[in-house]
Amino acid sequence: MTAIKSLAKETLIYGLSYSLGRVINFLLVTFYLTSYLFIAKDGSIALYQDLYFYIALFLGILTLRMETSFFRFVSKEEYSKGLYAMLSQLVFFACVFFIVFFIVFKKPILIFLKYPAEYGNVLFIACCILILDVLSSLPFAKLRYDKRPLKYAWIKLVGIFVNIVLVLFIFEIYFNSNEVQQLSSSEKIYYILIANVIGSLLTLVFLFQEIKESFKRANWNYLKPIMIYSWPLILVTLIYTIIQNGYTSFLKYLLPGTNVENLSNTDDLVAAVRLAVIMNIFITAFNYAVEPFFFRHSGQKDARKTYASINLVFTIACCAIYIMTCLNVDLVSLLVGKEYRSAIHLLPILLLSNIFSGIFSNMSSWYKLNDKTLEAALISLSGLFLNTILFIILVPIYGKDAAAWISLIVYFLMTVISYIQGQKHYYIPYNIKKVGGYLLCSVLIVYIFNNYLNNLISNHYYNFGLSLIFVSILLYVAYTFEWKQMKQSEALMN
Repeated sequence: MTAIKSLAKETLIYGLSYSLGRVINFLLVTFYLTSYLFIAKDGSIALYQDLYFYIALFLGILTLRMETSFFRFVSKEEYSKGLYAMLSQLVFFACVFFIVFFIVFKKPILIFLKYPAEYGNVLFIACCILILDVLSSLPFAKLRYDKRPLKYAWIKLVGIFVNIVLVLFIFEIYFNSNEVQQLSSSEKIYYILIANVIGSLLTLVFLFQEIKESFKRANWNYLKPIMIYSWPLILVTLIYTIIQNGYTSFLKYLLPGTNVENLSNTDDLVAAVRLAVIMNIFITAFNYAVEPFFFRHSGQKDARKTYASINLVFTIACCAIYIMTCLNVDLVSLLVGKEYRSAIHLLPILLLSNIFSGIFSNMSSWYKLNDKTLEAALISLSGLFLNTILFIILVPIYGKDAAAWISLIVYFLMTVISYIQGQKHYYIPYNIKKVGGYLLCSVLIVYIFNNYLNNLISNHYYNFGLSLIFVSILLYVAYTFEWKQMKQSEALMN
């Protein structure tokens, strides 16, 4: 219980920084984009999402998953000296190589991505954002391991705040309303990315103390064992990013229209996915806290039981968010412009998909703790293969809506496979019946509400009140049957 409370505290702080920043970003940027800036559905939102998909994709490559490697090896005395400097310098060399590659092949890259020619400058700015975020990843990981969430939080928030203020300054003060409407979509996206670059650069400045340590003497004798551990994780991250955010690229190639038409038809799906970020905010904040937690507690005698309890508590929290969001979908949909709400019916599926991605992440701790990263890569490859096959088969038949269901199917099956393999290599006593029970009850509540109760009375106040009642019942049951039992179990062990 003490461990869970400590994790909850760190998750709350990471959550305040990450989620508050994302919520503000969502309200003032995403809402602003869909309601005021990109009023016409011309594919700009989908292209904007596609750019950030590739930023996330290459972020997984260029960081070389050195954050997880740092967590894994820093606690070992024989690796601790010079480890951080070596990992930082390795990431820096990867960035230099990428910059040279991008400069040489910029034009073929633009053609391959099927972006219009005027997006060349946009692609360059996206590359700058990528490099700045890569360089800040390991310093942020160090703050997480050193249990300095407050510094982590304020740096993140300042960077996001500057980004948002600059976006509003550019389009509300620097340009007047008539000038904004005369800007092309590529110019609008260009200025949005410029604001992001400045925010990311300021973040890097605030991490100066952590970056300064990367210039210390490095011990390159660590390179071989660390790369053996980390290279499969790079593959895992790439595949996760493709499954999570690659739908725009898949649909761009698989829908029957032209490139521009396909991007335009995907705009409303992108808006629904961005609404599902409500769940993703909590999951990401939780993962930021839980990954170093897993490594710090791996040597304790009750570690595996603690991991199982954490997964159950995590699932219950996700169920509460799921119910609140799905029962108030009419209110939530107001966060995007009217033109982008036609795919809002997919929100429950997208939220459920995010829940399974979070559970998959929790149940994948075994390969990080047990050095079975290659096996994790094989599981992820099977997920990518299934994801690709389903897109090829289902999108031509069911259209863009298939993307949401494909994500759910893939994450569910990957979770099942990871659980089965994990129990063989690193047994953790997960209570699958309880996890499944809470999930099933939440899905049934949402299904019954959407198909029966919502038709009787359609009122925002009624929906919100009913969602509070359901969540209160869920949390009361969880407190009565789970929390008290965990406390009693801890008392017996002590």
